[in-house]
Amino acid sequence: MNFTEQDLARIRARTLIVHGDNDRFFPVDIPQAMYRAIPNSELWLIPGGDHAVIFEPAIGFAERALGFLKRNQIA
Repeated sequence: MNFTEQDLARIRARTLIVHGDNDRFFPVDIPQAMYRAIPNSELWLIPGGDHAVIFEPAIGFAERALGFLKRNQIA
């Protein structure tokens, strides 16, 4: 994928960027740049996490993602 900062800046949905800091395919500067470019985004860097970090039960991805989605909901 080749999204520019301008492309990412057009995203209006709250965005949770999840990335393992030990990902062998994508260096950590990629999600950091995405975080800076996407308004209202949050970055969750997982220490020691690899490329498929969301599938590791110990990190509690589902709970964290649900908490992110529930915050600031319009009633």
